[in-house]
Amino acid sequence: MQELTAGRLRRGTTDPLLPVAALALLAVSAAALDAAVLCWASIGALAGFSLSGSV
Repeated sequence: MQELTAGRLRRGTTDPLLPVAALALLAVSAAALDAAVLCWASIGALAGFSLSGSV
């Protein structure tokens, strides 16, 4: 079994897949519930996250 190194742990915790997936799921569920403000807020968060260079 391989040991978990600091670099491997850091890479796993800073991977942008989890926040992007959570925000996308929030946007889709808000749109399904007709929560327009929450839907646009989550889409704005996705856009800000992608423009910040984090992705």
